[in-house]
Amino acid sequence: MESYNLLEAAEREGYLRRVRRGAYVLVDAAGGVRTSLLDLIAALTPKPYLVTAGRALQFHELSDQHFRRVHVLVGTQLRSWSWRGDEVRYSRTDRSLRGASTRTQKTRANIATPERAIADSLAHPKWGVTLTQVIEALNALLARDPACAERLAGEIAAHDSHALARRLGFLVESLAGKDAARPFLPLRGQSKAATPLRTGTPAAGAIDSTWHVQENVDLEALMPPGESHR
Repeated sequence: MESYNLLEAAEREGYLRRVRRGAYVLVDAAGGVRTSLLDLIAALTPKPYLVTAGRALQFHELSDQHFRRVHVLVGTQLRSWSWRGDEVRYSRTDRSLRGASTRTQKTRANIATPERAIADSLAHPKWGVTLTQVIEALNALLARDPACAERLAGEIAAHDSHALARRLGFLVESLAGKDAARPFLPLRGQSKAATPLRTGTPAAGAIDSTWHVQENVDLEALMPPGESHR
């Protein structure tokens, strides 16, 4: 109780700032806080965990959008918390989180690889990354590192989702051609049922014969400037 009173007093005096119950950060002499949100996640989240989706795309400079909601994959469900306008939301997963983070000295947090971040963003549209933003990130990554297509296919194989493999294979082919999309072909599954390009949108539009993907959105309108649907 005495320790709690001391913390409250330090907070009232402006030496500490509360992040959530039992967690505080130091305030510097100028009244600012130098600890980043990612470093706070690293300090407050039990391992293993993985920061993925929009904030990971932003970290890898694959999106110029600032995603206020930060999605963190964990093995056990944890309570969400907010810090300075950003919300940290935990999502439980049964998939292994080991070996899925990128190597970086920019933060102590475990950040998903670009491939994992793109796959998670497309697989979970409710996490706040639009299809347009996924396409922009994928296009930027393919331009930066053409070999990423094989790593992305490996990530999709771990997802064990034929629908996700079809959608990403279709998008990779649309952006970079058939050769780049070849690693996705064995992952399409045997079903002949059409997979909608955008989930949650009425099924309508042409169906690609290779990927069994139904273009239920105007793909040309979603493509980055200078790119066209191949």
